[in-house]
Amino acid sequence: MNSPGSGTAKLARGTSLYVICVALAKVLGLVWVIPVTAIIGPTGNGIYGNAYAVYNILQQLATAGFPLAMGKLIAERRARGERAVVEHIYRVTMRSLMIFSVCAFAIMWFGAPLFAHMVSLKDSAASVEQNVPSLRAVSLMLLVIPAMSGLRGYLQGFQRLEGPAYSQTFEQLFRVIAMVAGAYLVVDVWHRDRAVYGAAAATFGGFVGGLAGLILLVAFAIPIRRRERPLGYDESPFRSRHILRMVYRIALPVSLGGLVVPIANLVDSWTVTNLLQASGESYAQAVANYGILTRQAMYLVMLPMSFAYAIGVSVLPSVSAAKAKRSQADLQMNITFTLRTMFLMSFPTSAALFVLSRPINLALFGTTAGSNIISTVSFMSIFASMELISTYVLQGLGKMYRPVRNMFLGLGIKTVLNFALILSLHSALGAALATTFGYIVSSLLNVAAVRKYGQVRFSLRRLMRPFFRSALVAAIAMFGADYGLGRLLYAGHGVAGRLAAVIELVVAGGVGAMVYLLLVARSGVMTEEEFRSVPGVGKYLGKMARRLRKPPRRPGTERLRKYP
Repeated sequence: MNSPGSGTAKLARGTSLYVICVALAKVLGLVWVIPVTAIIGPTGNGIYGNAYAVYNILQQLATAGFPLAMGKLIAERRARGERAVVEHIYRVTMRSLMIFSVCAFAIMWFGAPLFAHMVSLKDSAASVEQNVPSLRAVSLMLLVIPAMSGLRGYLQGFQRLEGPAYSQTFEQLFRVIAMVAGAYLVVDVWHRDRAVYGAAAATFGGFVGGLAGLILLVAFAIPIRRRERPLGYDESPFRSRHILRMVYRIALPVSLGGLVVPIANLVDSWTVTNLLQASGESYAQAVANYGILTRQAMYLVMLPMSFAYAIGVSVLPSVSAAKAKRSQADLQMNITFTLRTMFLMSFPTSAALFVLSRPINLALFGTTAGSNIISTVSFMSIFASMELISTYVLQGLGKMYRPVRNMFLGLGIKTVLNFALILSLHSALGAALATTFGYIVSSLLNVAAVRKYGQVRFSLRRLMRPFFRSALVAAIAMFGADYGLGRLLYAGHGVAGRLAAVIELVVAGGVGAMVYLLLVARSGVMTEEEFRSVPGVGKYLGKMARRLRKPPRRPGTERLRKYP
């Protein structure tokens, strides 16, 4: 018989494996951008972005929140020994997901001409011809992703995290291979239109990856289903509608919160091209600029969100536990430490994007187009990360709908500013600035809600100040290194130019990182133990902080540190 300790160790190993596989999946999700952009070009990227803008909303409606809800409910009922209820939850939820899956697929497949028409009202014929193949290719994912979502929740309820973990990496691996290989075959071997059919081949890769992930999840679920299926659910005291109500009570806030980013992307998809055409650009120019905005500039600006997600996942149970124990000191400590950790990572990445946008863009995509957008909105990632972190904190405090309200308020501001800024600036830069203002509003509203409902006191300005100062000095150091290397190594936009950009990026980025870490470590804003608590890289940051920190003061000269 297994001891409780062995079960805890098994769960810890499963959790660690899940975090590693999710991180690897995110890395693989970034890898495809470079080769696919080289094959299908900025116009193809724009078509790809338009297809996913519609897909992400339907996918969010059909699946988001279900893994969390299933995992929570199944784990609770298993702990009580209610196996019939567990089986009932599984069957009702999977049946509902299949219905949503087919409905969402039909909406996207048959509605593709309408969605494509909305992209460009002025040149709808060209828009329909270009966008419909990609819209229909990506709609196939809606036949497999909801089932994957349900099976992940089911396995998580049984604390079998290996299947959901491996499926994340498995899905992304096959997706990247299919995207790159498909785009290459269509464009370079079969010589079809690189933008239209190259983008369609790339979007079809998502279906291939989803199918591979589903097959793996089914393989992990089969042993459990052989044991649980014969039980049936005749002894379940609940009716199916009651089961659905329990699932939706948990899943709905998650789904609504997750809808904000897809809706913002859809707003851009349906407004940027139309407004750029109204400003005088041709349809082809507008789509290309939309592709640069979404697949290059915004993609890079939002990279720090992956780290913010890891911090948020780790802080949510800590906040919940502190609230349950009614420990105000623990709550204060967890919230302020989380914000400092987020600022520690988001300020230097934003500074690097601001100063090194040209070599980053040239090294990754072989072009400098969109570099001005990256620089202008580089600090968006700070507010986007703060919004995400504060959302998790509010959920830990039991305020599930308050961050949803704040995010939709930010979305409303972003939509209004899209029209004002794109038409006044005559550039896709207006959409990026509008998104930044939306994140600023929603993140500040979230922070105000954290103060109110958590009854914690902290100064956001005081928390940010040491990281801002360190990032500012690091930005100056990176600018100097990049300027000197740029004059020395400039080699145009070819292969030699990309190699020179990589050298600039590595050297200037390394200089900036060392300067930033030195200043933060010597400022004393974070202790060595706090550095070590940073998810993923804490061990290395702790060692570096110990080496770089100031020597201790002489007795009698210590200064009291202000509490944030």
